[in-house]
Amino acid sequence: MNSLKLTSIALASALVLLTACDQKGTDTTTGQKLDNTIAEGEQESREAGAYVEQKTEQTVQVVDDAAITTALKAKLVADDELKALDINVDTVGGVVTLTGMAPSATAKDRATEIANTVDGVNTVNNNLTVQ
Repeated sequence: MNSLKLTSIALASALVLLTACDQKGTDTTTGQKLDNTIAEGEQESREAGAYVEQKTEQTVQVVDDAAITTALKAKLVADDELKALDINVDTVGGVVTLTGMAPSATAKDRATEIANTVDGVNTVNNNLTVQ
């Protein structure tokens, strides 16, 4: 009877030890999964941050372009030679495009000169047509 109890205790102990060994492997796998999940989350956070930064830069550029267009139109209206003209101003990435009609080559050149005085203007494409 004692040997049956000893055998039962030995088997139970062996079972507990085997279960504990199995759990250790699971803990490592769980730890690795946790590390991978954290790494993936960090990568996704970096990607989201880069996306937000890109969209912010694009928004700032659109606002800058609108400010350039507004400032240039105000300067054109304030100019005695050009104020009566209907000059269309489009700005993309600091590149200003002027379209419409100009009464003379001098007026066309004057529009380019004025456009170049506006902060943020990189290039002026003067597509005004001389009448």
